[in-house]
Amino acid sequence: MGSGPSGSAWVVKSPIATGAKVVASEVALEKIDLGNESSHFFGAKDQIVGQYALHSLAIGDVISLSDLGRGSTQAGISFLPIGVLATDCPTDILPGDFADIYVIPKDQTTGPALVISHVDVENVDSKSRSLGGSVELALSVTPANAALIVDAESQGRLVVASNAF
Repeated sequence: MGSGPSGSAWVVKSPIATGAKVVASEVALEKIDLGNESSHFFGAKDQIVGQYALHSLAIGDVISLSDLGRGSTQAGISFLPIGVLATDCPTDILPGDFADIYVIPKDQTTGPALVISHVDVENVDSKSRSLGGSVELALSVTPANAALIVDAESQGRLVVASNAF
């Protein structure tokens, strides 16, 4: 990430499901160079064991402040349907995959931006894909993340990228 200050951050050692309570065996503190982004991640002084995953976390993920919450959020998880152009979604994306959502703003003075990373894909409408044009996806998100996605969609075109982890 650059040659900024080095520090410690929490890293996922075994998958953590949405709404699951974090246990010590699933995470480890590692020395990581986070550069100027260190304030966005849990560090050595932060107690993350006992918090709840706001979305699924995969092995190797560095745990950011937006990944965990203090209470069980399973009841706060909703399925957000979105439609994207068939050309703006990987052809091999399947339910259970993780995706990153980007926005390409209508305002050409602003560049594309990451809206949300590592979101759970709950469903992919194969019928809409076969007709061409658009693909309908259902994403498993918290209300706050749903608001981010809906806001981004109002500002431009959404693009879905497969998240390999």
